[in-house]
Amino acid sequence: MSEPMFLEMGRATRPEIEAFVARCPVAIVPLGSTEQHGPHLPTATDTIIAEAIAKRTAERSMGLILPGQPYGYAWVWKGVPASLTMNFDSYVKMIHDTAESLASWGVKAIYFMSGHGANSQVVKHALRETISDKIDVKILYGMYEGIREMVSEADSDDWLGDLHAEEIETSLMLALAPELVQMDKAVRDYPDAPADYGKSEESMRHVMNTGVFGDATLATREKGERWLDLAADRSAAFWLNFLKRHDLA
Repeated sequence: MSEPMFLEMGRATRPEIEAFVARCPVAIVPLGSTEQHGPHLPTATDTIIAEAIAKRTAERSMGLILPGQPYGYAWVWKGVPASLTMNFDSYVKMIHDTAESLASWGVKAIYFMSGHGANSQVVKHALRETISDKIDVKILYGMYEGIREMVSEADSDDWLGDLHAEEIETSLMLALAPELVQMDKAVRDYPDAPADYGKSEESMRHVMNTGVFGDATLATREKGERWLDLAADRSAAFWLNFLKRHDLA
C-alpha cells in the first residue's frame, strides 16, 4: 500500500514531517483573515474556507498542509469592529519568512492559497521583491480556483465582482461549519458605491450597510458542498500542473 501524498503539519510530529518532505517536498499554505462577515457568519470565515479547500486540494494532489494563517491584509476593514489587519510590510515579511523557513528544511514548492482576496496582492509583491531569485523555492499563489464557475452557478449576482458574506461564502460555511452560521440573520444587501469605487481611497468599509455584499439568503448547504468539491478539483489540477512544470510531480 502506497504512502499518502498529503500530511497535515499541525497534527504531525517532526519525524513524520521530515519523512514526508523527503519524499514529497511541496507544501500548501492556507491564508485566511479575521474580519467581519455580516450579522450571520463568524469572523474566521475566510480562514475556515481556506483551510478546508487546502486540505481537500492536497488530498486530490499532494503536499504538506500548513495550519491556516488567521490574520490577513484586510485594510478595507480597518477600524471596523471585529476585524483585524496586518499592515502591508508585515504581511510581506510573514510570507517571506514562511517561504524561507519551509525552504530551509527541504520544501521545493509552495502554494499560498488564499480565502481572502486582498492577501494575494501582497503575496505577489513578496514573491517579486523578497523571494524570487533570493530563496530556492517555487511559489504558486492566489485565491482557491473555481470561483468563476461558482459565480456563474449562483442564484444571485455578485457585488462589483467581490464575494463577501453572500451566497457563495455562506453556502461554503453551511457545508463546513453549519453550527457557526446564523441563517435567520442572513440578508440581501447590495450597497451603493460611487462611480470611482476601486480607484480611490473608498473601500468596502466606507459603503457597507450590514457587512453583507450580495444575497446571503439564497445560500444552501448543498450548494456549498458542490462548490467545495469544485474548488478542490480545480485547485488540485492547477497545483499539479504547476508542480509538473517544475518536475516536482
